[in-house]
Amino acid sequence: MSLPAPSDPRVFHGYDDPPAHPTLITLGWCAAGVFSGVGAFRLVLLRMPSHPCGPGVDCGPETSSLLALALGLTAVGLIAAGWSLFWHLRDRQYRFQPPPNWPPVHPNWRPPRGWSPPPNFPKAPEGWRFWVPQGKR
Repeated sequence: MSLPAPSDPRVFHGYDDPPAHPTLITLGWCAAGVFSGVGAFRLVLLRMPSHPCGPGVDCGPETSSLLALALGLTAVGLIAAGWSLFWHLRDRQYRFQPPPNWPPVHPNWRPPRGWSPPPNFPKAPEGWRFWVPQGKR
């Protein structure tokens, strides 16, 4: 006679990982790097000498137009960096709240991603929220 396999502690306790938005954070940092890099590159090109144009020959866009483009790209890069920072700070505003029948933890302790409660911990109360905003108990 074989005993049934123990259930997954994460399922037994109803535990889930902390709220996280790694895709949005990474997307923002990548966009910030690309747009800021291209904007900075355009600013550097503004200082390079161009070929002199003869009378009646179209020389291309005005320097002020290129400056506006470079500054616009850099501004988009800064906005993307702000986007990433916003999502990162939003993820950090939640704190771990152990069930009342579990041992207490340090207020700033956050279980690492993939952490599982020990199987000998008592079951969490039905509907227990493990992650709550910082100001709430």
